[in-house]
Amino acid sequence: MCMLKAYKYRMYPTKQQIAKLHEKIANQRNDFQHKLTSRLISENQAIALETLTVSGMLKNHKLAQSISDVSWSSFVTKLEYKAEWYGKSILRIGQFEPSTKICNVCGYHNKNITLADRKWKCPDCGASHDRDVNAAINIKKFALNKQNLIGI
Repeated sequence: MCMLKAYKYRMYPTKQQIAKLHEKIANQRNDFQHKLTSRLISENQAIALETLTVSGMLKNHKLAQSISDVSWSSFVTKLEYKAEWYGKSILRIGQFEPSTKICNVCGYHNKNITLADRKWKCPDCGASHDRDVNAAINIKKFALNKQNLIGI
């Protein structure tokens, strides 16, 4: 009977073991972010970002865990200081620009898109859009337009 109790208690990790696992995961995330930001900065002259209020997004209980897991704020900080080191540019657009709702082909503003809509078709030109790819193209356009770089 004593042998069974001893075995039962070994099944659960100690606080120290859990802390080591969390540290390992944090180190892996940090390493991945450093490698990715270094690659992005070395391959591009400028990077366009949408200014997001991460603290406000963390209040949404459906998104909070995912946002915390990827450490957006930490990623942007690494991107900014590496851009400064290597003389590259970080272009920003405002958080209220409708980057996901505008068709990047014809400019149609689709007001009916929700967070659940991952793909949509433009009613004006018929172009099919992936929400994230469309937003990335529009963020680039907005950032270049803001810097008066379109057409150069």
